[in-house]
Amino acid sequence: MISPVQRTTERVRVHELKRYDLKVTVSRQESGSTLVQIALGSEVRTLSLSEFTCFWLDMVEISREGTATQLSFLRDPQAKTRKKSA
Repeated sequence: MISPVQRTTERVRVHELKRYDLKVTVSRQESGSTLVQIALGSEVRTLSLSEFTCFWLDMVEISREGTATQLSFLRDPQAKTRKKSA
């Protein structure tokens, strides 16, 4: 199991998965809005909280679809033969 590192200050919360060099920083702005920065290695993206929520839900859905496809492929031995001949 991966144990994330969490650091919190009054306006900023940081979650790190060092194994993947992933850092998610959530910060509250003076205007009251919330920004989320996602850093994977040296690449950083900044999203509003609603954009981040949509992004995360999309990632969950893509992961679910990929897993379902893989399980379906593993269950049906004929699918392997059809894929090779296609």
